[in-house]
Amino acid sequence: MESHPSVTETDRPVRVPPMVWFLGLGLIAALAAIFIFNVAVGTVAYYGLLAFMFGGHFFMHGSHGGHGGSQEHQHGPTSNAAESDKKEHSGHTGGCH
Repeated sequence: MESHPSVTETDRPVRVPPMVWFLGLGLIAALAAIFIFNVAVGTVAYYGLLAFMFGGHFFMHGSHGGHGGSQEHQHGPTSNAAESDKKEHSGHTGGCH
């Protein structure tokens, strides 16, 4: 009887997450700045921290596009501000704020 390999045992290439690529390229750029261009380690660390904060902010707000569309966020002249505020935040499941 022949044995067939399962789907997980095939010769599929391993997929590397994009975050690993970004971090690896950032590390290579930082090492190149320090050793090739003789930039001070403190300067590289400072700009690396700024890049980390800006990049983290993009990932932190990445899921805000799916908050139920624009119909919940339109305020007509007949809507009550307190009532619409409750409706706007009732489906909020967390996030950065």
